[in-house]
Amino acid sequence: MGVHYSIMSDLKFRTLPFNSTDQEFALLYELENTLDYHVKDWGSPSMIKYHANLIPEKCNAVCEFIEIDGNIVGYGYMGHDEWAFDESLLDSNLAIPNEGRYFESAQSYLKQQIARARQTEGVKTLRAEFKESDFMKELYTVNGFEVSLTDFVSIIDLDDFKGERFSKQTQRFNKSDFRVETLTQLQKSEADWQRKLFSLWHSVEEDVPTDLVEPNMDFEYWKSSLFAPWFESDDIYIVLHERRWVALSSYDRSDKPTDTLSTDLTGVLPEYRRKGICTALKVFALEDLKSKGYKRVFTDNEENNPMFQINLQLGFKKIGSEIGCKLNL
Repeated sequence: MGVHYSIMSDLKFRTLPFNSTDQEFALLYELENTLDYHVKDWGSPSMIKYHANLIPEKCNAVCEFIEIDGNIVGYGYMGHDEWAFDESLLDSNLAIPNEGRYFESAQSYLKQQIARARQTEGVKTLRAEFKESDFMKELYTVNGFEVSLTDFVSIIDLDDFKGERFSKQTQRFNKSDFRVETLTQLQKSEADWQRKLFSLWHSVEEDVPTDLVEPNMDFEYWKSSLFAPWFESDDIYIVLHERRWVALSSYDRSDKPTDTLSTDLTGVLPEYRRKGICTALKVFALEDLKSKGYKRVFTDNEENNPMFQINLQLGFKKIGSEIGCKLNL
């Protein structure tokens, strides 16, 4: 039997608009780091600000702080997804300490979001994502949301990673017609490397399990999002079959010095599956990142994504879950 949060309180609750000042980005980062992040102290307020400034106006993004009894304790967000834009779908989230005394305030804020979504012309579905907990599950389910997606967050300690354990897979790969090159190497030999990377990225991402309908990806938005000021082309590994780009494994650095990386995207074109390419590629990438002095790599995978099982075999350890859910308006 689950936990039920039905505590009544007389806490004073209100929302404050997010005005995009440097001080507010610093506060937003502090709240995200405390309430949302599975890997703490990764990134910075400047990193959040960079990506926030990329969100197109058509998304009608709204961010707010949640104040209770004079203290800002959480935040909420709502807007159309910038990656898979859909006028009928609004994305949202709500982050607040998962304490019984805050349940009524969280309930009030979520009802505000639902009402706002219902008043938005053309919107049929409100989608939410949250760090899994009994508190958040009850909050959303009692308000009519149904779970649509579960992502597992996992991390690997590269000091414990032993690539030789996968010598059978890597030897098979090395004897094949496939080869691995970094984007840095390919930039020197491929004049149209951006378009080739974009095409491969889009094809691989279309195959990743999601509860969004992916439209044609916008090239300019993709470029701005990927090629951030802290981007390094050495962190993208490409598998080639003759001259065709068939698989990739991409990693994100933080914008501040750290020995931890985030996995961006790993995958292979559908016609090249079941050849051990992704396993061999990940082994190559992890060994190379380890040689560069990195200590940890974290990632998230949808529960039915084959990459999750590959990552577990490589030594990634599950550290948490993210839940996606939807409410038909």
